[in-house]
Amino acid sequence: MKNSSQCLTLLDDLEYFALDSISDDILYRSIKVSLEAVGKTYAKAVIDHICHINQLSEREILTNCELFEDSMYRLFGRGAQSVINKVKVVALRYALTEQKSNLTVPEILDPSLTINDVLKEIRSIEALDFVHKMSSYNHIAYLYSSKVSLSKILSEYFSPRDAPKALLSENPMDYVLFDLTSSISYKELFGPINPPIKEDAITKMRNWIDGIRANNKSNTSTRIAEDDATWWIRNGYTRGLTMLEQSLCKELPEKTSILCAFDISKLKPKQLGALKSVIGSHDYVIIEEPSHAVYKFGKPIFRYE
Repeated sequence: MKNSSQCLTLLDDLEYFALDSISDDILYRSIKVSLEAVGKTYAKAVIDHICHINQLSEREILTNCELFEDSMYRLFGRGAQSVINKVKVVALRYALTEQKSNLTVPEILDPSLTINDVLKEIRSIEALDFVHKMSSYNHIAYLYSSKVSLSKILSEYFSPRDAPKALLSENPMDYVLFDLTSSISYKELFGPINPPIKEDAITKMRNWIDGIRANNKSNTSTRIAEDDATWWIRNGYTRGLTMLEQSLCKELPEKTSILCAFDISKLKPKQLGALKSVIGSHDYVIIEEPSHAVYKFGKPIFRYE
């Protein structure tokens, strides 16, 4: 979680902004419906009071789960739990209606399931939808700590059947079930290299990408991914990674999308700082924790310079 917080700070410094999520609207509607079930006058009085004590608008209060729950407990003590449970049930119903939940029946019936758990599930589904429907000419970074989350993202990313799909990984055999056009390891692609990484290694990477793209005879975009680009940083090739990402940012091949995944749990705080220039080369950034969110920057800082 600490690494995720540092990454969120980097995104803020780079002026990325979170795309709108249906989870905000679902939370807003769920709270309103739950409070109004007691009575509309009651609901208005509670909301007005919470807004007053927090000096925030109704929309700001009712789209912030933790702030709403904290305010309710301060106002009603343990009596707030029944309303909060009602909000969870209504939010879950909306999520199922909007087809934004893959929760199993045992998970749904688990009393420890919270409102925030439901909202996280919605955002996770939205992130999966985003990479599944991603158009060509997009360069995306995925910051994660869970291998399960990575597997889900890559599965959706590589789901289109017609286009060439390729993956660069330390362990390509981990993805034999993904039906990839090509998978290759760093050792196979680069051979023995020592830091600082040389220009010819960047050229090899670009040639590999171009070779995959050249085989695309379909109308869908070529999809290329790297399952853990922290390999570069962990092996002392940070400058090489920065050069590569900036190169892709400035000259992303046509009819091509690239997803660069980073297992941030493997990085030390100082190494995380090196991600700033790398992250800034991407059109979008998806961060796994504290909850899946998609961030966009209108013009990546290295493109068109």
